[in-house]
Amino acid sequence: MDCKAPHPARSRTFLLLAPLLAATLAGCQQGQPPTAARTLYLNGKIHTQDGQRQVAEAMVVSGGQFLYVGNRQGAEALSTPDTQVVDLQGMMVLPGLHDNHIHLLGTVALDMCDLDGKPVDLGELTAKVKSCLPRYAPKAGDWLVINQWSPYEGNAPTAAYKTVLAALNAAAPDNPVVLAGVDGHASAYNSRALALATDKSGKQIGFTAATLAPGGLFAPFKPYVDLDSGVIREGARSAIPSPDSGLLSAHDEQAANQYRQILPAVSTLMASRGITSIQDACATDFIRDRLREMEEKGLLNMRVTAATCFHEDDYSGKLDIGGHLAKANRVRDQFAGDPLIKADAVKIFLDGVLEGDPFSTPPFLPNAGMLTNYQTPHLAADQGGEQVTITANSEDAGSKGLVNYRAADLNRYVGALDKAGFSIHMHSIGDRTTRMALDALEAARASNGDHGTPHTLAHLQVVHPDDQQRLGQLGLYLTFTYAWTNPQPEYDMLVTPFIQPTRKGQSLHEAMYDPKGYLKQALYPVASSRKAGAILVAGSDAPVDSRDPRPFANMAAGVNHAPQSGDDFRASQRITLDQMLDAYTINGARAVRQQAISGSIEAGKSADFIVLDRDLYQLVAAGKPEQIADTKVTRTVFRGQTVFSQ
Repeated sequence: MDCKAPHPARSRTFLLLAPLLAATLAGCQQGQPPTAARTLYLNGKIHTQDGQRQVAEAMVVSGGQFLYVGNRQGAEALSTPDTQVVDLQGMMVLPGLHDNHIHLLGTVALDMCDLDGKPVDLGELTAKVKSCLPRYAPKAGDWLVINQWSPYEGNAPTAAYKTVLAALNAAAPDNPVVLAGVDGHASAYNSRALALATDKSGKQIGFTAATLAPGGLFAPFKPYVDLDSGVIREGARSAIPSPDSGLLSAHDEQAANQYRQILPAVSTLMASRGITSIQDACATDFIRDRLREMEEKGLLNMRVTAATCFHEDDYSGKLDIGGHLAKANRVRDQFAGDPLIKADAVKIFLDGVLEGDPFSTPPFLPNAGMLTNYQTPHLAADQGGEQVTITANSEDAGSKGLVNYRAADLNRYVGALDKAGFSIHMHSIGDRTTRMALDALEAARASNGDHGTPHTLAHLQVVHPDDQQRLGQLGLYLTFTYAWTNPQPEYDMLVTPFIQPTRKGQSLHEAMYDPKGYLKQALYPVASSRKAGAILVAGSDAPVDSRDPRPFANMAAGVNHAPQSGDDFRASQRITLDQMLDAYTINGARAVRQQAISGSIEAGKSADFIVLDRDLYQLVAAGKPEQIADTKVTRTVFRGQTVFSQ
């Protein structure tokens, strides 16, 4: 290390250097070894994402940190004989991106039968099952696990197969089959698999109309099991002893060996998407062990906040506050001082999903917690599923869905976690669920005081307007998957008719996109919550819906809000590109308590940045924000080292 501070060419240079010079001179006094050679990056459009939103043309990286950010003259003044120079050729540069809700190890497929999240009709599904049997379940009685099935798109009936259950039964009559849904909340089974459901002692009972009826052994699972289609949701799936197909249930050495094979590809995928910081939204012991392996093998080119979760307890309503706190503290201590992995957050799953099946008999209701009762819609699709009509007025379904915890228990749990200094990251889909989460966070603040710990609500599919204001008053961080916030007619017909009343003869488009309906003001309240004071961050939730975290597709959706249906139903929730980039950079860093080292390009911070193949601001100015989705990362630098380039 050169212990002499370089003589700045201009006063601006000195100001940008000042934070690092203090640390540099302190390091010299401690006799630290020399740092690596400097690299000058010139001729760029460097969007620093600092407090002034400065755009620089040059920067100097040394020892894994930004030494200088500013103009070319100031950068060249810091050149030494062994300095490397990179010409950015006018390309746009951003800080490394933060994905604040992702399931990292699910982003690359294992060597298993996999639908890759693509919607298929029931004929195509049958063909896929048959093609996978010889390799993955060659003997009668072997389980066939098929990953990344889309429960909410495709699955259109054919002349031969009317339901998913019928298709699976025909394709694999001698094997139990499970389709593991891309959302992590729903799976589908054939009849052989449904018959294997066991009680707590391991005795085979089977899911039947009798065992699900009032007084039956599985009566509590009734809201989660659809015997007509074979679809089962949430904790009811645990009754069927299928192999560990899901990441959150993986635990043994066989699973570890499967995941070890994909770790290099996971590392490459993240770097190629420009992601240098993530929050793994449900980190189990198994997942933490794989993160350690990535770190030890030099594959962890990102910072990870591993949110400790107790998902099985959440969905069973089991609450062991003392046990959860003890485990969370042990895990936090385990990673104390680790330069790349920390575990100072806890995830809570509060409810399920808003998707139902309006075409089953009777319609299979959603289960997320809502303030008012769901509707029972009456929809009918033609043979090919192309035309859907409303055949009768909807009725009150008599159910508001479920929240996994009682309000008093949730208040105690959140209060204890907050008092212990954990960031709390809550899965909240329905409006009643979000209201309960807000009540719990307000109670925690009243009891513990506001000590600045960032707490986050994820998904927020439906939020009552009154509670949107409360999100802002509490200064909460909101993690949206922006690609989900635009109207998608095929998906929306599985949600909206269960929330808003529908009338016989009413057009489905009118019913789903009613400008006077509740969802117009409550659905994915991105801009309105931000206006109220909440802080936007971004999370892909990969592999849900897509294994690819697709940050630029999410950016395009949030900025554009261009619905496929051609109307402007969601335009009021559009945000600016500035706000979107904040969500992916500096806000993302603040949400995981890393703003002192990342989130912006400033002297003294870790040199984490990406170079893009196009200027996003030019696309917006040209009226082409949808083209942001096509953006490619040409270089990713993490801690000063290039970890991806093309």
